[in-house]
Amino acid sequence: MLRALLIDDEPPARDLLRRLLAPHAADVEIVGEARSVADAAEKCARLRPGLLFLDVQMPREDGFALLPLLTPPLPVIIFVTAYDHFAVRAFEVNALDYLLKPVAPERLARALARAAAASPPAPPAGAPLQPGDVIFLRSDQNVRSAPVTALTHIEAEENYTRVHLADAPPLLLRRTMSEWEALLPPSLFVRVERSLFVNLTAVRELEIVSRDVARLHLAGRRDPLVLARRASLRLRRLLHR
Repeated sequence: MLRALLIDDEPPARDLLRRLLAPHAADVEIVGEARSVADAAEKCARLRPGLLFLDVQMPREDGFALLPLLTPPLPVIIFVTAYDHFAVRAFEVNALDYLLKPVAPERLARALARAAAASPPAPPAGAPLQPGDVIFLRSDQNVRSAPVTALTHIEAEENYTRVHLADAPPLLLRRTMSEWEALLPPSLFVRVERSLFVNLTAVRELEIVSRDVARLHLAGRRDPLVLARRASLRLRRLLHR
């Protein structure tokens, strides 16, 4: 059962979407409606829907402004709009689908099938990610999805953390190292320093420079990280295991 929130500033548009979803009542539960970004952010936090039908053009803020306000686990997003020129931007922020108004029933059915396939059961509250999971990385600018295994290392930057990926530019996130420690799969990630997590599968070489200094070469990174003696010894022990 997909728990859906309908977000559109026009009541007739929400009513029409409700009627279109009625034949899918066995698979979709409409948990609420929102008429603005602020209204939607509050209801997402309270209702925790797994699927958003999100209008793009709304008063004061467009639908894209909602994305940085969402907290993990992020819902599947289907944009619904009368304008096709937002499509590229929608897929850049990992939207599942993009429906043009007036929505055709058969097109909605295909989108719901994709949403069901993209919505695995949620893990138990507080459970860490698994190596095969996909994580949503929410920065102040956008939201990006990536396999957990694509994260090579995470560095602390004051109250933020910078997440490095093997095949994409790094992202600065509003997430603390303690939050990462509870979230990351311990079989893959080790906190070698107070300000550094390393994905063990991303290690390409640990180069010992001297008794007190080592260079860590990671997948997708041209320049090595410099590790102090204690961090180097900890990482060497884990790699030997």
